[in-house]
Amino acid sequence: MPHDYIEVADVGNVMVITMDDPTTRNAIGGEMSAEINSELDRLEADPNLRAVVLTGRDPSFCSGANVKRMDQSVQERSKVAEEPIPTDLTAWDYLEHQWAQQDEPSDEEGAENIRFLPLRLHDLQKPSIAAVNGYAMGLGLGIALSCDIRLLSENARLSETFIRRGLIPADGSCWQLPRMVGLGNTFLMQYTGDVLDSAEALRLGLASKVVSHDDLMETTMELAQRIADGPTYSMALIKKLVQKSLYIDLEESLRLAGPAQEISRRTEDHKEGVRAFVEKRRPAYTGR
Repeated sequence: MPHDYIEVADVGNVMVITMDDPTTRNAIGGEMSAEINSELDRLEADPNLRAVVLTGRDPSFCSGANVKRMDQSVQERSKVAEEPIPTDLTAWDYLEHQWAQQDEPSDEEGAENIRFLPLRLHDLQKPSIAAVNGYAMGLGLGIALSCDIRLLSENARLSETFIRRGLIPADGSCWQLPRMVGLGNTFLMQYTGDVLDSAEALRLGLASKVVSHDDLMETTMELAQRIADGPTYSMALIKKLVQKSLYIDLEESLRLAGPAQEISRRTEDHKEGVRAFVEKRRPAYTGR
């Protein structure tokens, strides 16, 4: 299916999605988000596709949300009389008040909403890898952080740019970053919007590996193929158990691991793994 804002290729059992809007350095708008979501639907529905790689058309991974659309939104909102922010409440008090008034999620907060694309990637049951080839700014960084693994080109640059627009990170990075880099580093990134180079991103733990720009896709595809050829059903169980374990103690994590291990023992891939070990050959996993 042809798209206007992304390119998609199925390379063996790996789907490769390339964000491709050169005029905006691959900024995310509603149309691009909808196209990515459509391909993620296809990924999850096709048992022959077992992993996804997300990257961007050079020289950028994703420059963030579409600023031109943001400017249009500001102009439209300026025409409407908005209730001023109260001066007799602190920022925290006013936020608590707004949370208390918050309605149930509306239709616009579904898969088509660009702010929820990181959640969609976070909830994927098939392995995902971000090949960060250049600038990953604001929402672009949130999208990269939502993939299971990040490989960075030496040209990669990462930034929580929201504060530079007087905004807050509403893309999930307030949840992601403290778990990856700790509170101090999270506040430093989000208070300043400073741009991190690939070496600093690796030092902080935001990347699994940094490679030369020319080698990025080859290295990424080698890893993606290795993962996609593995027991991906068990990988889905691993991902869920890891996510649940973020909120619980070790004893509870061990308790939850029991049913997960029992399910994995019943998979065809487990049986194949045991047979291959006994027969001294490479296993042929199917993700089932």
